[in-house]
Amino acid sequence: MSRYDSLVHSKDAMIHLLLGVLAILSLLLLVALVGWSRAPDNIRLHYPPDLSRGAVQQLGDIPKASIYVFAHYVFQQLNRWPADGKEDYYNQIHSLRAFFTPACFEERLQDLDEREREINGRQRSVWEIPGRGFSNARVQVVAPNQWVVGLDLHVQETYRGERVKDRLIHYPLRVVAYDVDPQDNPWGLALDCLADVPRVIEINEPEREGAT
Repeated sequence: MSRYDSLVHSKDAMIHLLLGVLAILSLLLLVALVGWSRAPDNIRLHYPPDLSRGAVQQLGDIPKASIYVFAHYVFQQLNRWPADGKEDYYNQIHSLRAFFTPACFEERLQDLDEREREINGRQRSVWEIPGRGFSNARVQVVAPNQWVVGLDLHVQETYRGERVKDRLIHYPLRVVAYDVDPQDNPWGLALDCLADVPRVIEINEPEREGAT
């Protein structure tokens, strides 16, 4: 084989090698484009409130602190009646609808219907009892993606400036994973109303372990 033929053969071999590499790169690019097109537009990641010691968090995992904060926020807003319980309770139920399960939403409307005369003209506010805030024991796993959260709250109601209710109450609330409408409910959680009957807390009663 002449030197010229050898050079031509080497050139042809290099061209075939480059064409093979190009074909492989094109295939990998196609796979990457398909994977990119199927990737979710939004990813929800829950961060624990205390990162001073670091944290390892996986997608889909929901820390107990996030579940507690969600339950406390929604329930406090639901029971915030600054002017008139009859009107404010109705408005809060509807404004928080995305944070309720359908069954809980209907249950709140029924509760409003039954208590309409009682709460007419009342103002209500609830807040966390000092020293009885979040702890892991307050969020109990009862089933996959279902929890019971124990809230110890100070409940106060007034009517025409006169205090008509001033109690410390323990509320066991059921919370479920509910990734239905991320735009209106970025938490991916929903309140499923009460898990048990609320109970009055005595002033000197020690804090109990657990959510119920």
